[in-house]
Amino acid sequence: MPTQMLEKREHVAMPVPPPAELAEAAELRAAVATYARRVRRLKINVAAWALGTIAVTALWVANQWQANGAFETFGHEGDPGQWNPTLWALVVGLWSLVVGIMALRVYFERPGADAAGRLKYHAVAWVYGMLVLTPLWALIEWQDNGAFERLSANSQPGSWEPWILYIGGIWALVAAALLVYSNRKTRRLTPR
Repeated sequence: MPTQMLEKREHVAMPVPPPAELAEAAELRAAVATYARRVRRLKINVAAWALGTIAVTALWVANQWQANGAFETFGHEGDPGQWNPTLWALVVGLWSLVVGIMALRVYFERPGADAAGRLKYHAVAWVYGMLVLTPLWALIEWQDNGAFERLSANSQPGSWEPWILYIGGIWALVAAALLVYSNRKTRRLTPR
């Protein structure tokens, strides 16, 4: 079987993609790398949260047992058998809030996510945040002022400060402003 010999160096030229496609590919690679970093950080934080929750719970139980004896009820007066859950709930709840929002970001802001994905992320993060913060607010106000009777800032028994409403409102406004800003920036950078 005869074979043909090449007398000159011949190169097979690969077609070069246009610059726009190269830029999109580079952006996609950068987005995938950022997403991979987020996933790694989330895994580390979930493991730290789990171990930290176990450690904080063990310390809280040991402290409450030593201070108030065997558990009978939750309370804040410090009577024998009353265990105060406020500090434990704050530590575990706020840490859960941070790790949960990280998980939502990993879920909703995948590479190639659009403005609708960011909107869903901010909306779900706000709902999740309010679901975590509202029981913490109720626990803190119950410890400070007893059973709920009215929303008020006068620090009387039964008067609960409505700071949870301020946090929820400010968070919603900041999320909306960030969405408006990012949408304007995206529209400005998108070629027409």
